[in-house]
Amino acid sequence: MVDRNPAGARQTGELEVVRCNLCGAQDEALLFVKEGLRIVRCRQCGLAYVNPRLPQSEIAQQYDAGYYTAGSYTDYLSERAGYERTFDLRLAQIERLTRGVGRILDVGCAFGFFLSVAEQRGWEAYGIDLSPVGCQYAAAQLGLRATCTTLAGAGFPPEFFDVVVMNDTFEHLADPTHDLRQARQVLRPGGFLFLVTQDSGRLLVRLLGKRWAQYKPREHLYYFTARTLRRMLEQTGFRVLQIEDEGLVCTVDFLVVKLGNLSRFAGRIVASIVRRLGLGQRLVFVRTGYEVMACVQKV
Repeated sequence: MVDRNPAGARQTGELEVVRCNLCGAQDEALLFVKEGLRIVRCRQCGLAYVNPRLPQSEIAQQYDAGYYTAGSYTDYLSERAGYERTFDLRLAQIERLTRGVGRILDVGCAFGFFLSVAEQRGWEAYGIDLSPVGCQYAAAQLGLRATCTTLAGAGFPPEFFDVVVMNDTFEHLADPTHDLRQARQVLRPGGFLFLVTQDSGRLLVRLLGKRWAQYKPREHLYYFTARTLRRMLEQTGFRVLQIEDEGLVCTVDFLVVKLGNLSRFAGRIVASIVRRLGLGQRLVFVRTGYEVMACVQKV
C-alpha cells in the first residue's frame, strides 16, 4: 500500500529524492547499497530509508499477480491457512483491548484473508490496497469490501472506524507520517491502530547487515527501530500502549524458502529432508526475532 504523491519528493532522472519522513532533515549517512539503491540513515533522528528511490508509479506497478507468485511471495494463495490462523490470533489480541467488535479497516489488505477472518469473528471489515489483483480476489472470490485505492483516496468519513490495522504494510508506505494522520482522521475518538512491521534495530538484523531479507529497497521504503517507530506514532497523535514481538503461523515449506534466501546450500538440504518426511504443509508458529506489533490509541 503506497501513496502516489509523497510530500517533499522530487524527481532526479528516474529516481525520487526525499527528505527524512520523521524529522524532515536532509542529513543522511549511507548504510549500504542493495539492488542498485541506497539505504541511508538520518543523522538527526536515526530513521533508515531508501534515498533516492524508485518513482511511485513504478513501485505501485510491482503489486501485480507476479508479486504474489514470483516476487516477495513464492505462492501467496497456498499460504492462506497460515495467514488466516495468524490473523485469527492477531484479532484475538485486538479484541482483548477493544473488548468487542466493531468497524475495522485493513490498510494493505492484499487478497483479503484478514478481512475474511475479521468478518467471521463479527467485525464489519473494510480493506484497501494498491494491488488490483489482490482487491479483485478479495471482492469477487471472497465477497469482501476491498477497494484498490490509497488511504487518502478512499474517501472514508471522519471517525468512521473503531480500529485500523496495517499488517506488514507500514514499511511499504511512501509517506508514513501522512498515512498515520489519515488513519487517525478516520478513527473514532479513542480508536485503536495496530501496526505490524519489522524492527531493524535488532541484533539479528545488525549481524546480517545487507543480507537481511527484509532489506528490499524496491518495495520496503522505510526501516524502523522501536525508537523511531514510537516517535513517529507519538508525533502523529497516538498514544503508544505497547510495542512487542509478533509471530506468525506458516507452513514448513514457507520457512524452507526463507532459509534458502539466506543459504542456498542449507535450503536445499533442509528442503530434501522436509520432502522425505512429508512435513511441507504442516503449520507452525514462529517468531522471527524482528517482527513487532505496535498497539496505539488515538488521543
